[in-house]
Amino acid sequence: MFKLPLAAIAALTPALLLAPPAQAADKRMVTYDSASPDARRLTGAGLTFVFTRQFMRTNILAVRATAVPVGIVPRKSGDGAVNQKLDALMGEDRGRGELYEIDPDKAEGKVMIQAFCPGSTKGWLAIGAVNNRKPLRVHAFGDDGAGGVKLCAAMDFTWRGEWQMPKPRGGDTRAAVTKPSYGRPGN
Repeated sequence: MFKLPLAAIAALTPALLLAPPAQAADKRMVTYDSASPDARRLTGAGLTFVFTRQFMRTNILAVRATAVPVGIVPRKSGDGAVNQKLDALMGEDRGRGELYEIDPDKAEGKVMIQAFCPGSTKGWLAIGAVNNRKPLRVHAFGDDGAGGVKLCAAMDFTWRGEWQMPKPRGGDTRAAVTKPSYGRPGN
């Protein structure tokens, strides 16, 4: 049996600890077309997602309405009590999808909250697994004005495609894809 000398192990340890992860989180962008009546009513043509995936975990960085210049910068919902309520509202889909809070102060967060849940000032999305060529379900939730939460829509989407990520000046992809002018000629 081959044994590494202790000196060789000691020399390699710092290099291994400082090395980048073997599976770096690359930014990806995919589009889904609206398939259900709620999805068509609330999103028009569909939704586009910018995300990273690392070690089978997906982190949504931005969500855009595909046909109009409206987008949000979601953040993972960290409030356990709210998450339990949201999850319970999903019925048969309970436990499926990551819960994200819509930040009303970033991008067009307030606009999207109103579009998904009229009258609400807070909004959340439960986004199913983002997989190539597979359908996607997204649940939209809002506050009910009385301290609770409500399910506003369960939207179904079909896979459309994956797009090359933009290479914005300054390197801030999230900021580039959430600008209202994103996707317009000259931008």
